[in-house]
Amino acid sequence: MTAEQTPCATTGTRPARQNTPAAPSLWVWLALGVALTLWSSAFVGIKAILHDFSPGPMALLRFAVASVSVIAIWVVTARRRLRLPALRDLPLLLLCALLLIVIYNLGVNYGESTVSPGTASFIVGQVPVFSTILAAFMLGERVAVVGWVGVGLGMAGTVAMLFADQAGLQINVGAFYVLAAAIAESLYFVLSKPLLGRYSSTEFNAFVTVLGTMMMLPYLGRLGHEVGAASAGSIAVVVYLGVFPAAIAYLLWNYAMTRLSVSTTTSALYALPVITIVVSLVLLHALPTALGLIGGVVSLIGAALVNSQRSR
Repeated sequence: MTAEQTPCATTGTRPARQNTPAAPSLWVWLALGVALTLWSSAFVGIKAILHDFSPGPMALLRFAVASVSVIAIWVVTARRRLRLPALRDLPLLLLCALLLIVIYNLGVNYGESTVSPGTASFIVGQVPVFSTILAAFMLGERVAVVGWVGVGLGMAGTVAMLFADQAGLQINVGAFYVLAAAIAESLYFVLSKPLLGRYSSTEFNAFVTVLGTMMMLPYLGRLGHEVGAASAGSIAVVVYLGVFPAAIAYLLWNYAMTRLSVSTTTSALYALPVITIVVSLVLLHALPTALGLIGGVVSLIGAALVNSQRSR
């Protein structure tokens, strides 16, 4: 969109034209909202099928489906000849796959055995806090005072959530699994920065997803047994988790990222726990405990402060 300046009355010169950013279309906001909703539904879907699938085989089946999906998306959307990753990048790609696909997803799957979907999404919402700490120590990034205040609030809220969804005042072991998942994802975001400068987001997503799926092949034997005993509904949920939250959501997220500022898209992640709690209430009739909600709100305030100083 261009804006014209008022003509100068004394010189009679023609008005100058200034380029201003076009306002994001409704489709951009819709893509962002759908991506967040799909990610929220993943927390609920995982919880719903833990009676049929154990955490490891569930992750393997989900990302086997996701691998097929991301490769199909890569092939269809590629603007140049498909290429394999360079050998020099393979060690870092393997580490990224281990962190994001294996540790993150196994952590969430194991964690939700005892943690509600809402509490799990609150803990994962601390990724900006953990990323800030890692970037400060690993990349030497400076953190303002308000950022460290946010880190403190985020950590306090996270500690509270370690006791959530549990009878009595005792630590919920499942919360530690989800916490490990969030830390792994934070480390992934820090380590993936140089690779995202050499590969498109679509091909990078395909590399990481396929490599991570291959790492979980030791679960293949148990997966065959569990698929044979699982209900058709549970199998359908795993397929859904692979196609939509694991593949389509990232495509929609990348679409929005190219049209919105980083701070806007990152801030949208704060809606993730809210959407998760609503979806969980509707589908599972489950809510986090009062301690989980309080800790989650405190941690989100901390994450918001961290994000506000990083976006400056």
